[in-house]
Amino acid sequence: MAPAVAAIAALKPGAKLADGAFEVLAVNEVPEYNVACVELVHLKTGARWMHCGADDSNNVFNVAFRTTPTDDTGVAHILEHTALCGSDRYPIRDPFFNMLRRSLSTFMNAMTAADFTCYPFSTMNETDYYNLLGVYLDAAFFPKLSREDFLQEGHRLEFKDMEDKNTQLELKGVVFNEMKGAMGSQAARFNRALGATLFPTSTYHHNSGGDPVSIPTLTHEDLTRFHATHYHPSNARVFTYGDLPLERTLAKSQELALGKFDRIDVSALDVADERRLTAPVKVEVPVPADPVVPDPNKQSVVSVAYLMVNQIKEKEAELENFALTVASDLLLNGPQAYFHETLLESGLGSGFAPGTGYSSSRRETSFAVGLKGVAEADVPEVEAKIQGTLERIAKEGFPKERVDAVMHQVELGAAKVSTNFGLGVAFGAMGTWVHGGDGMKPLKIPALAAKLQAAIDADSEYWQKLIQRRFLDNSHRVTLVGVADKDYDAKLEEAEKKKVAEIETSLTEERKDAIVKEAVALRASQDGDQNADILPTLKVSEAVPREIKHWNSSITKTSGGFDLQIDAQPTNGITFANLLLDVSDLPDRLVPYLDLFAYFVTELGTKTMDYKALAQEEKLKTGGIGAGVDVQQSLDASAPPRVYVSLSGSALDRNVPAMFQLMADVATGAKWVGEDARLGLLLSRRAASAGAGVSQNGLSYAKGLANASIDPVAALDYRTAGLPHVALLQRLAREKEAGVEEVSAALAEIAAFALARNRVMRCRISAKPEACDPAVKQMEAFIDALPLRGAHAVDDELTLAQSLASFAGSPSKNFVATPTQTNYCAASYLTVPYSHPDSAPLFLLGQAMSTSFLHREIREKGGAYGGGASAAPVEGVFVLSSYRDPNTLATVETFEKAAAWAAKEGNLTQEILEEAWLKAFKAIDAPLAPQSRGASLFTNLMDDESRQLFRDRLLDCTPERMRECAEKYLVGKTPALAIVGNPASVPDVKKAGWTCVDAEGNPLKEE
Repeated sequence: MAPAVAAIAALKPGAKLADGAFEVLAVNEVPEYNVACVELVHLKTGARWMHCGADDSNNVFNVAFRTTPTDDTGVAHILEHTALCGSDRYPIRDPFFNMLRRSLSTFMNAMTAADFTCYPFSTMNETDYYNLLGVYLDAAFFPKLSREDFLQEGHRLEFKDMEDKNTQLELKGVVFNEMKGAMGSQAARFNRALGATLFPTSTYHHNSGGDPVSIPTLTHEDLTRFHATHYHPSNARVFTYGDLPLERTLAKSQELALGKFDRIDVSALDVADERRLTAPVKVEVPVPADPVVPDPNKQSVVSVAYLMVNQIKEKEAELENFALTVASDLLLNGPQAYFHETLLESGLGSGFAPGTGYSSSRRETSFAVGLKGVAEADVPEVEAKIQGTLERIAKEGFPKERVDAVMHQVELGAAKVSTNFGLGVAFGAMGTWVHGGDGMKPLKIPALAAKLQAAIDADSEYWQKLIQRRFLDNSHRVTLVGVADKDYDAKLEEAEKKKVAEIETSLTEERKDAIVKEAVALRASQDGDQNADILPTLKVSEAVPREIKHWNSSITKTSGGFDLQIDAQPTNGITFANLLLDVSDLPDRLVPYLDLFAYFVTELGTKTMDYKALAQEEKLKTGGIGAGVDVQQSLDASAPPRVYVSLSGSALDRNVPAMFQLMADVATGAKWVGEDARLGLLLSRRAASAGAGVSQNGLSYAKGLANASIDPVAALDYRTAGLPHVALLQRLAREKEAGVEEVSAALAEIAAFALARNRVMRCRISAKPEACDPAVKQMEAFIDALPLRGAHAVDDELTLAQSLASFAGSPSKNFVATPTQTNYCAASYLTVPYSHPDSAPLFLLGQAMSTSFLHREIREKGGAYGGGASAAPVEGVFVLSSYRDPNTLATVETFEKAAAWAAKEGNLTQEILEEAWLKAFKAIDAPLAPQSRGASLFTNLMDDESRQLFRDRLLDCTPERMRECAEKYLVGKTPALAIVGNPASVPDVKKAGWTCVDAEGNPLKEE
């Protein structure tokens, strides 16, 4: 037993710690996860504390408060933001974001859940841990909560020209704009409505993040009052994890925060039980239309939801709660699942409805299932199929082999080593622990799996009874129908404009002057210098080693002469396998289908198994097998990019032969032809997902589009996963049988080309040392099972490699209009490859520009939820971006100003470089799971020598080198620009010479 685990295991209930400030309530050893946990109470205030001792240097701290909103103003969310804007010991603007660049944290954040707010961090550096502990405790318990910070982070009225009261009045604020973006999709709106309908009387009825319609009604006084009643140790839960001594953390917390409070009565914050419905209800709500849909006549969403286990009152239902999690898996996950067959394969919809699944994160659990992409007339049939499926299971139960497969996944989950295990426990515990429930819940899964297996063995009708009681006999059932409205966002914007206009009409001259005065004061605060030196910081010279971490990968050959990388690592009984097949000379006409090939390769069945049997075997014997498309770029640009199809799999060591057999079955016998119904369903689901994703993943699309106009590899990515791919999927789905025939032929052709021995470039095994040799033998047998030679392009046919080589890019300006109220902006510059001497300074320049210029200009002043700059050393591009941004062209101007600021002598100081180093190395030295150690060598041929050289260049960088790179690569250069965003911005960007398209890449029609 590791010392950190043994120290906790040795504690006894009743023991006093930290000079008697804390008392031990319970101690639990969890051998399945190699941890020992202790729960304590702070005697003076009643604060609860749970610590998990582990042989893990990635130490975690998380303080959480039960926060129970009674409206949609977002008070808990805005408080979460504002609490991080300065505190008693650190009375400067934004200590949180300052600490991001003064720390080597592996995680730093704050989050507002439906019924709690938490402030977590993790770090592998002991000094850093105590630095962050002090800052977090002061932020949580002693924040400034100034009115200026409330106006910046929450909401405010401001004139378009903030000093001119005769210009247009506008609503601004970081959270206001964040939630306009967060609530901008059909999925988000439907999911929120589902929660509100299922919980008509409790705190869960309300949007804890805030609804943009209601946020402007919150006052600063409401905020400070909410903090006083909720952010108190008597209402707190603290979770810690790792190998640092518990006693010191307790003592520091007692000294800095907890010891300064007395116990108060927080019973008024108890969340009442939801008033159970006596009869099912059905509600219809409007929702935004997805930007791209295969069938415009099928845009409704329908879901049936059930309120289930009260996790606080029904403590005896702990096992049943876990059983419902397993039942949800059996009902929903994989083509063999019941609702996959009765709902997805029915053709009534394009995919599961938002919110589908079992949720146990709230005080009372729930289950929901339904479809999106449904014709209004088909809604009753969807409801009938849901009811019929549940009635069938209540009679038949679940087949044993399917339950066994889920239990196998539980075993795998317990064995898999995670880099953020402590954070996972921290988040998993809070949902019930804040309400007085069991904080050990996430650590009980293996034990509960054993109990469930015993219960099933003892009662042959266990599942039938569970489904009957929790579903069919459950009167608290709601059916929600979302009716798509293509003008949904436009109506919200119009309502906002009307509301602001009404406010403006009612303003007195004195109030207008006050708004100007507040805006000027806020801007002065944002522009003012802050003494960040009062915050603790790490010194790079002490905290960052010059030498890289060595993973000691072994490079050898298989018996067949193929390059083989072996990474002997402590993978805890799981073997991971990877194989790269070179498809660089694939016919270029097949490139648009590459992503579909990788996605569908395990979805269609094989010569010996249909797709349901294959999915069942995969779940029963492996941690998953799959494929992907990888690009290897030369680190010095001396060779052209190589494009690979990657095959991968993982399994418990005892199941490695079965894993490779399944991989061989798929590689040699995937049913590309003859599965028309299945392929049609997959295309429909993929098309619907991609169409909805344009708005939901706006920043990714904006960056991809900007990069694609200047970089050949980015252009390839854009072809296979950008707007052209979205358009391809919509066309294929609309063409139905013809689309299926086209895809089937293309995928079969790619398979014949790619899945052959002569395409194998290299392979990799990652496993514990004694499992490597047996796995290598299985890998060799798998390769031998592949056909000797694959197909090849005809002589005069353009290949993928030739297409990459002939790429001639030039910066463009593209605006993609999607139904959303905010924007995602990107500006991309072509720079240099990884091994170039300027690559490391550029990497640091991105960190410096983000924290020292763009954060202030884009977030604090501009009101966007986020913004920054980043260099991608391997790709050789430098990107500036913004996220959930109310602005468009103004942000593009800010990008230009950022480059000029960085290039101006004196702006990039040694202090800024120190902070850039810390941000850079927290990314470079982030903890890696055992199976990921050595992965960069395998995928990118990034050996120790090249990694060490890059690290040396980082550490040898100077402010002047960063400035020179800004001047050389950014100032005066024309970037490629892309914005995914609000259609209301189209007239302005068109006037500025931008190309405007819809979410499928089609030119917008002139109004």
